[in-house]
Amino acid sequence: MKWEKLFGARPKKLPVWAALCMGRADRSNPQYLAHVKHAVLAMVRAPESDAQSAIFALLQSNGWREPEIKNLKLLEQPFHHDDPTMRACYESAIKKEGGIVVYSDPIDEA
Repeated sequence: MKWEKLFGARPKKLPVWAALCMGRADRSNPQYLAHVKHAVLAMVRAPESDAQSAIFALLQSNGWREPEIKNLKLLEQPFHHDDPTMRACYESAIKKEGGIVVYSDPIDEA
């Protein structure tokens, strides 16, 4: 008997998506002025059909309003990057609901 029949097929690992986004800070994080727009990198693990909604939910749950996705990309697995911030973001996407990196300079809307 095959192991899959005995224990069931192992679930496929969901892909990890990275999105370059923009959003307005709400008042929940004092590090960012309320209503000021920032670029945000978000990573989530989700099926393709749910990637955008998972990113919007992640951003909103982390204090970002009016989220806009500018670029969405499927990440190669295994993920390799020299930047420890990017690796930490990826690990949060794998182990938690997702990871975000906020770019500190606000977006000038003039």
